Amino acid sequence: MANINLTCPICGEPTSVWYGNARKDRLCRTHAQQLKDGLIEQCLDCGKWIQSNTICDCKQKATTVETPVVKQTPNKKEETTSSTDLKCIICGENSNGQHFCRSCYHKFKDKILYIQISKCKEFIKIDAEYQSEFTCDDGHLVKSPYEKIIDDWLFREGINHAYEITLDVDETHDIHPDFYIPTYNGINDIYIEFWGYNAENAKYTEIKKYKESVYPKLCEERGITVLYLSKPDLNDANATLRKKLKYFKNATVN
Repeated sequence: MANINLTCPICGEPTSVWYGNARKDRLCRTHAQQLKDGLIEQCLDCGKWIQSNTICDCKQKATTVETPVVKQTPNKKEETTSSTDLKCIICGENSNGQHFCRSCYHKFKDKILYIQISKCKEFIKIDAEYQSEFTCDDGHLVKSPYEKIIDDWLFREGINHAYEITLDVDETHDIHPDFYIPTYNGINDIYIEFWGYNAENAKYTEIKKYKESVYPKLCEERGITVLYLSKPDLNDANATLRKKLKYFKNATVN
């Protein structure tokens, strides 16, 4: 294949080629780096390449179109919603008609997110977000290498899961279990707690005792299931997790 004939759609320079394979977007080396740095992006509507801090011409033209008249009847109102009214489903900021604003797109484009949808239009991102040196195979950021072992196992097994979602205890208190599995093997709302610190950590010990005190009540009232894991369990994570996930329902399991 004659890759040398491909040119960058932005500047006309030769397309960047890596080990004989040309980039599918045909960008040159300079603009490929700018894309990686988040300085440029491709409009999802018309395909034009634009700077990340600008609005594409096709959207600017769309905003000049006269708004259609809304007809009303005594018993029914027809509502029209412009695509530019859409908000980012992660942060809620204006996204210029896209599902994600530019900031969230570049922040999460290489990660797997789990989003809870309710009432057909309300979105809640159920993953924790913060900086971490432990990046899991599915893009989750976790706090310890042991949590990475658990997360990677769940990902390899094809089990949908989220990391450190918020679980309300009552109107004024909440906790953050290490992992949440929406459903597995006919069981819904499974939470995994990994006890990884020692008793010398006073703050962690206090949180652990509180969680252990509220989980039994939550299991009884809401029918959730809680699985406790410790460092020795992860010496053979595959065997331990398969065994514990197979034989429990609506109870805490040590």
